[in-house]
Amino acid sequence: MKTLLEQPGFLAPSGTIGADVSYLLALVFTILFLVAWAMAKKGQGTRHHKLALVSMVSMIVYFCAYYYARQLGVLSFEGREGFGGPDEVYENVFVPVLTIHLILVTLGLILALYMIPLGFRASENTGGDYRLKTGELKMKPRIFKIIMFTILGCWALNQAILLAVRQNPFGASVAYGLIFATIALVVSLEKLIEKLLPDGARRHRIMGRTTMVIFALILVTSTATYLMLYVIYPHKI
Repeated sequence: MKTLLEQPGFLAPSGTIGADVSYLLALVFTILFLVAWAMAKKGQGTRHHKLALVSMVSMIVYFCAYYYARQLGVLSFEGREGFGGPDEVYENVFVPVLTIHLILVTLGLILALYMIPLGFRASENTGGDYRLKTGELKMKPRIFKIIMFTILGCWALNQAILLAVRQNPFGASVAYGLIFATIALVVSLEKLIEKLLPDGARRHRIMGRTTMVIFALILVTSTATYLMLYVIYPHKI
């Protein structure tokens, strides 16, 4: 899979299949999220719920599959290689933009994982029609403990499998550890947010707007990174 992703792309002469597909999917997902947002603004709760759910699940699956294929490697950890522009642009423009992009992607993934269960918890299905319900929305302490212990158990099982099937599992252990830590962070985030925004409907609206803005900024930084890498300052072999 990694070899396929490194093949010449179709959007830019210096691009790769992986970079082109990644950028196009970022564009598609952002458009879908914005369409879902527009549906919510028009009061089309059911259509918004279904489109947002499918889009977020698809994005998470793609994200995990793509970075697993790349062994969770990103250009920011590969040094100067891959960028063909001058050092001043690399240090003062490219690295800050890429760093902001990676931070936004991380936040976007966390919020996507958070918004999926929140969408179900903050709404009610009446005759097949989803509508936000007002009122206090809290996670019961018992459910919180069960979820956290389940995450811990899955992480421990994953570590045991890695030790059994891989000769050098350190890198994979760190990567999967970060994934499970992110999931635990999402669950913990709920306890903080429910104190700040106790009303479920209001929480969903505010967190939804925040998530959509972050997704839009991800597309902007992704576009800037792609253009600098493969159009403006392509790597010269």
